[in-house]
Amino acid sequence: MILKDIFISACALTGQTERAAHKLGVAFFLPALFRLRYANMGGLDPDVFAGQMRELKSFEEGTWCGYWNDIAEKYEKEADALLERGDRSADELEQARDLLVKALTYCTVSAFPGTTPLRMEMYWKARTLFERVNSIEEAQVEKVTLEIAGETVEGYEYFPPGKGRVPIAVMTNGLEGTVQEFCIPLRQYVDTGMGTFVMEMPGSYAYKKPMSGASEEIYRGVLDYVAAHPRVDPDNIAFLGFSFGGYWAARMPAVDKRISRAVVSGAPLDKAFSARGSLGMPEIITSVIMKVMGAKSPPELLPKLQELSFSRNDLYRKIECPMLVINGDNDTLVGTEDSIILASKVPSAILKLYADDDHCAMGHYDLWQDFMLNWLLEGIGRDKR
Repeated sequence: MILKDIFISACALTGQTERAAHKLGVAFFLPALFRLRYANMGGLDPDVFAGQMRELKSFEEGTWCGYWNDIAEKYEKEADALLERGDRSADELEQARDLLVKALTYCTVSAFPGTTPLRMEMYWKARTLFERVNSIEEAQVEKVTLEIAGETVEGYEYFPPGKGRVPIAVMTNGLEGTVQEFCIPLRQYVDTGMGTFVMEMPGSYAYKKPMSGASEEIYRGVLDYVAAHPRVDPDNIAFLGFSFGGYWAARMPAVDKRISRAVVSGAPLDKAFSARGSLGMPEIITSVIMKVMGAKSPPELLPKLQELSFSRNDLYRKIECPMLVINGDNDTLVGTEDSIILASKVPSAILKLYADDDHCAMGHYDLWQDFMLNWLLEGIGRDKR
């Protein structure tokens, strides 16, 4: 494994990843969680998706996007054939929904990591397909556009039926995560009595400004909106973040006491921001981190990341709310050490590591989603300060 990490880092530093991918395939360079992440999102067979990854031999956008777009188009056409019928049954509508979810998942894979024109085109295509999926759902999410600190924040919110105030979970994802990746599983929240607000992390995809410590303003603006919403119980605002979004799920409770509970999954916080933490980082991942952080080169990236360090900003001791920290016990992307340290330094934290699992415990996705939801629901109305 160490030799593979050294080789991948050497390819990244010398710009030889694309050349090596022509022989080794893209799957060799993608994080181990890539397969399960998108399989979970789209309800795909992980082995089938892994086989599709093995067949692709280039990260070049024309080849990469063309390959995944063809698969997405096949599923979209199958969905269209069902939806064009005038006598659709409930089962056929559900089947069409699942086909559209698969189509938008492959479009989202095509958009990864959103740093080139064709990839961005597929990012918006996936958004369009998500709107179609949303139109089929009985419990639909509503699009919200907020102007905050010079940025346009597009989020999606869901509230259970009725007019009373309810708890809410604000959710944010990682570097190349999308709102649809979070919104697809929202069905599990429908009967919980909890609202949700889903947003993408500052610096990624459609945002104009790079991410930095100042991105607190974006999240604080979202919390302002949520706390003032007539359907929200302002004493019950949970904050959930996954991967780099987990960094913000840990940081925001330290700087904004309106957050009553937080879920942090696979977060880089301190150790991951060291030079040692970059060993084995594929060039395609480094490129998106550089874009998100506004760095022009890897040497310029490291100090920008270190500026976010929890130790440097003395953030651990400022966290007071209950916190659930989730990860695999063998996180090969950002390491598990930051999760362990966070849980040890926050008195009210619970650490949930899944054995023989990787970044964000994607191999136990359904299990930790259920565990997380139960933990959130147990705390509703109990964590008021």
